[in-house]
Amino acid sequence: MNFRKSVLVAIALVAVSAAPAFAAKGYYGLGYFRPEAPVGGRVWFTDKVAGDLGFGFSSLTPNKGDSQSSYVIDAGVPIVAAESGNAKFFVRPGFTYASSPNPTQTDANNKTKQFWVSGSFGVEYFFTDRFSIQAAHGVLFKSVDPGTTDSKYTEFVSEDFGISNIGFHYYFGGK
Repeated sequence: MNFRKSVLVAIALVAVSAAPAFAAKGYYGLGYFRPEAPVGGRVWFTDKVAGDLGFGFSSLTPNKGDSQSSYVIDAGVPIVAAESGNAKFFVRPGFTYASSPNPTQTDANNKTKQFWVSGSFGVEYFFTDRFSIQAAHGVLFKSVDPGTTDSKYTEFVSEDFGISNIGFHYYFGGK
């Protein structure tokens, strides 16, 4: 693991482990928003504003050739726009950074890098005081650098709801 990866992993681990200290008076829980970054959690700072942080990774070591690793870091700020009973309708601006091997390149250090800016609408439904599920959809602006000199591109796409987009959270502490 190179220095940059080590630093990013360390920052993500510190942020996830420190979240309970910042949310001593609110809910903090484990779960995920984005399936690409399933290791993470959510902290409700107030009844209306939360913070999400998620991390995803993979490491492949073939019998022949270089090992390949990928990672995704996702962060967002759910802001409650309306509530009804156990349901919270939220707007979530967020961003995602991803790095993965470029299969068309022979240099193992040549990575595809992506930066996403997202705007999502979603609902988090609390089945109990501690357990919730959520579903969301929205739009993504993607900036992709495949690691070659002239092939960078951007996309603006809709992000649809699907069964894999159902997230969950189990909350600790708080109210």
